[in-house]
Amino acid sequence: MGQRAEGSFSSGERARKITEEPQFIDAPEHPSVVALLAYFEDKRGTREMADRADINPPEIARYMPNMIIAEAVNDGEDFRTRLFGTALVELLGEERTGKLLSEFAEEGAIAKDKEAVQRRWLYISRKAYFGRKPVFAKVPFAASGRLYLVGHTISVPLTAGGHGPAQVVGGMFVVRAGEKLL
Repeated sequence: MGQRAEGSFSSGERARKITEEPQFIDAPEHPSVVALLAYFEDKRGTREMADRADINPPEIARYMPNMIIAEAVNDGEDFRTRLFGTALVELLGEERTGKLLSEFAEEGAIAKDKEAVQRRWLYISRKAYFGRKPVFAKVPFAASGRLYLVGHTISVPLTAGGHGPAQVVGGMFVVRAGEKLL
């Protein structure tokens, strides 16, 4: 499907070494991320970015539990969560709807790990927002001590009736490290 990035999360030691930074990949590897990319690309058409008005939630209902919608605050300095899917709440142990990305944490994470979680979410969102294109990453669940899990993510910037980005819509689909993807 996509080009594989260097490294692997199949080894706990490797995951420990890269927990501060997401592993960006050139193209999505998870089937749900591939499907979401196709949806957003179809909605974008010939424009640089799709507009949030183009998105029809019933068309992507099966992915909504794994999705986040975040509105830019202070020109992308931070993002306020407008939707945090139920599967993400269950997985991460925290309802994040209404929170800033800079307020995120993970259940059981110590203060240092909470800061790493916030940096990761902000970094990925800003990369999509300022880059004005979709971003794909694989992220280990180190903050919660679950190095056996890897989140396959997509972050896509959306306009809001204008030409510049206003929101970032994302999805995260979790698999066990080393699991083969269809």
